Amino acid sequence: MFQGIFRILLAALFMITTTAGVSQACVGRILYIGATKTTESETMAELLVMLINERTGTNVKIKYFDDRNAIYQAFKSDEEETRVDIIVENTAAAMAYLGRKRLAEPDREYLEVKRIYEEKLGVIWLKPFGFTNHQGEEIPSVSAPLIRNDVLTNYPLLPRILTKLSGAIDDETFRGMIARITAGEKAKNVARDFLKAGKFI
Repeated sequence: MFQGIFRILLAALFMITTTAGVSQACVGRILYIGATKTTESETMAELLVMLINERTGTNVKIKYFDDRNAIYQAFKSDEEETRVDIIVENTAAAMAYLGRKRLAEPDREYLEVKRIYEEKLGVIWLKPFGFTNHQGEEIPSVSAPLIRNDVLTNYPLLPRILTKLSGAIDDETFRGMIARITAGEKAKNVARDFLKAGKFI
């Protein structure tokens, strides 16, 4: 009898500990995703909002900015009214922001910006989504979610959740999503369709 009671208490303790761990990991203050007012940026922001919210229950909102400089200012801010916690960036824009010359190999360029951002900006580059950006340049660039290092203290599960999209969005898929939105569909609906079709949510 004593062993039965002990097992029940142990199971209850395990459940409480596990639940508390998940809650502390992903529920707390509002998470803000920074985006520019472009179809591409809005699409990726909506994908991240929905994925994080559906997987963790965390309150996630998008803040829109006129340009990347404004996003980076918010990315450095600690004020609730102005800060953002997550952005989507591509390696070409990142190299321009750092004032560095583009590298011919996309994978090498990704590792370079990942290293510099973490060392100098306290920002973590997660794995790329899979699609490329040409933007009129000969060298393709890749896009990935970026998270402030200090945010990971309160939300340690975020990398595991966001990397579910790693390599999941190829060029054709991304162009298809953008085409639907350009044709008049809401980015939120297109994002939901993609995540449900891929069983991400």
